[in-house]
Amino acid sequence: MIPRQIFLTWKSKDIVNHPSPIVQMGVRNLIEQNPGWSVTVYEDADIDEYLRQNLMSGDYDLIKDEHIVAKSDLWRLLKIYLEGGCYMDIDRLVNVPMDEIATEGVQWVLPTCLEHDFSHDFMCSAPENPAFFAAIVMQLQRRMQGHKGVYLLGPQTWMHAVSKTLMGRQIETGAGPAAFAEMREQIAKMPFIKTYREHPPYDMITYRHDQDAWPYDHEIEKRRLYADCGMKHWTGEW
Repeated sequence: MIPRQIFLTWKSKDIVNHPSPIVQMGVRNLIEQNPGWSVTVYEDADIDEYLRQNLMSGDYDLIKDEHIVAKSDLWRLLKIYLEGGCYMDIDRLVNVPMDEIATEGVQWVLPTCLEHDFSHDFMCSAPENPAFFAAIVMQLQRRMQGHKGVYLLGPQTWMHAVSKTLMGRQIETGAGPAAFAEMREQIAKMPFIKTYREHPPYDMITYRHDQDAWPYDHEIEKRRLYADCGMKHWTGEW
């Protein structure tokens, strides 16, 4: 079964006490609504040490000098493959308890972002999921081939690994409704997998929009949080 543990990453563990509306509706709700789940924030040094301890030295050399965002993309795969549990981006909104998501008999929670890809900012599984192993191997192989792109090595590699595991073939990001209908049909044959069609940021597996509780603009509040914490988005655009 899925261990009742949730992993987050930020440059400081104190993020849980930040007054930002995103933190209050996200991390704080996550903690308060899930008393039976452990919620842990991992800092940059924690992630680097985990990679160092759990990768072969040659594989660690491929990632050791990369940006923390790139390290986080590999870390979340390793963490869930080895230990199981749930990874969630810090800027996700939350008002759905985890016990309503990771229900009895479910070993893998696999939401999609519309018909674009499999959600990369929320991962939840029992340990030793073959899709996570495939994504780890694929990411390291691509790094060995010289690839550096964060989007390719993160969200696209996850899409490729999951589709290859489910369908026996690699399906590209943005494949469209027909491809996702086929994959959802395959998922429906596997009762241990739960999926959900997410429409970010207000219709998510972790959140159903409540205008009274969230009278803000998510994108504006996200940018304010990053600026207040002295951080830049991984795209470098802001």
